[in-house]
This record gives sequence, C-alpha cells and structure tokens, in this order.
Amino acid sequence: MHVNYQRSRKVSAMNHLFGMTCATITPMFADGSIDLESAANLYRHLIASDVHCLYPNGTNSESLSLKKEEREALAQRCVREASDRAVVYIQCGALDVQESYSHVLHAKSIGADGAGLMTPVFFPVDEPGMKAYYTCALDLAQDFPVYVYNIASRTGNDVSVDLMSSLSSQYRNLLGIKFSSSDLQRLIQYVNIKGFDVLIGNDRLALACLRLGGKGYVSGPGAAFPRLYASLYEAFKAGELAKTMQIQQSITHILEQMKDIPEIPAIKYLLMRQGVIAHDTCRPPLRALTPDEKKQMDTLL
Repeated sequence: MHVNYQRSRKVSAMNHLFGMTCATITPMFADGSIDLESAANLYRHLIASDVHCLYPNGTNSESLSLKKEEREALAQRCVREASDRAVVYIQCGALDVQESYSHVLHAKSIGADGAGLMTPVFFPVDEPGMKAYYTCALDLAQDFPVYVYNIASRTGNDVSVDLMSSLSSQYRNLLGIKFSSSDLQRLIQYVNIKGFDVLIGNDRLALACLRLGGKGYVSGPGAAFPRLYASLYEAFKAGELAKTMQIQQSITHILEQMKDIPEIPAIKYLLMRQGVIAHDTCRPPLRALTPDEKKQMDTLL
C-alpha cells in the first residue's frame, strides 16, 4: 500500500515547470539495484543548488529499464525530499500504455506537482492514435497537471502542433510540452500556442528557447553542474544578456567534452566523483566509462 502524500491543489494554483528542470539519473548499487539513499541525497543536492524543478523517471533515469515498483519508489522519494522546496513532475511514460496511465495516477496520489507523459514508443502511432492516447491520460488525470514529452528521435513518434493546440484548448490540465529536438521552427510553433508552456530538452538551445518565449529547459547533464545550469535562467530573468551568453557558452563547452561519451554513465560518474551518489552503476545495455573517458570527465571537475 502506498502512503498518500496528496496535497490539495486547485487548477488555478497549478505549479508549472520552469527554469532549470533537472532530468535526474537513477543511482544504483554495484549490483544494479536501486540506491534510494543516494537518490534522496541527489534530490537534496539539486534543490540546495537552486535547481527549480525535478523530473525523475525520464530518459536519464533509465526508466524503461526500471520495474514499475522501482519507479514508484523513486517518485515517492523525490516528492518527499522536495517537500514543496522545488517543483516535482514525474515522467510517466512506459513501454506499456496501461502502465503509463498507472504512473500518472500514482504521481497524483503521492502529491507530485504533475506528470510528464512521453509518447508511445517503437510502434508507429498516427494522429488519431496519439489523440486517443493523450485524451485518455488527461481524462484520467482530471485536474492533475500534465506535460507532453516529445522525444521523437528516441520513441519514433512525433506530436503535432495541431494536436497540442487542440488538446490544450480542451484540457486545462495540459500545461505544455517538453520538446527534445533541435528544430527551432517547431519550437516557435509550440510557443505560439496560447497558454501553452514549452521547455526545450536540448541543452545547447536552452538560452534560445528562453529568448523565443519558452519557459525553461530540461537537462540531464545539468545534474552534474546544477548551479551553472540554474544560473542561466536567473541571469535571463534579470535581463543580463551578456552573462546568459557566457553561461550558455560554458554549458556548450561541457557538452562538447561529453559528446563522444555515453551520457548517462558520464553523468553518474561525475556525480559519484563529487560525492553526491555512491556508485556510477548503470543497467545494461549502458556500459561503464573507460579509464580514458573518466580522465576526460575529470577535467570538467
């Protein structure tokens, strides 16, 4: 039985995703089991580093390699550690559609601020199918906030601007989209949907997204450099354009150093080296970094 941490929240008081939203990794012991204490320490570390929002159980969490019960435990621990000090959205997309919906309801029951819902994966889904998928989720969620997660390069399925515009006008609890792409034209089209939040899932375009009217950026590598990543949004809100450009350049430099190295193992290694998590273990098919790759990551610290 799950402990119910649900908080009463009216639609008018929904907490939105904004600023630096960290797509967290899942800490694991050397045997590949979930390390909840390291996860809790990671969540506390990110909050203390001024990260605005936490987003567990997404791509960087290895969510599709986790059991349903493991994902629920991570979601519950994240909500508990945040304790209203940061906005928490749980990514709920899974290989099985019904499991995806169950994660949405679980996120609601534990008092998360909302759910992120990735498109179906692998099987091609046309426009009517995609509409049915999100309509069912939004109906189940009722007044619980939902963001669509569009990462077509991984899932094989895209989400059209027309569909988002239509559903956004119909459902008050559809707040926006996390768009993991480099397509700025599509980004602008999403931004132009009235009352629709857009966050970019591409660190290189974090500043571009903000300048085009987006609400923020969702980053995995930002977990290893949280203050730097959070400072980009704060400088932007303060109107410090030159500073934002310098910060974006620093972020881009980090990405250049990481570009030929497996991203999730690299983030875990960096967090382990900083003492935030105990191990850098990943589940197959992800592999550990080589000694040379570790040396390259050490230079970033």
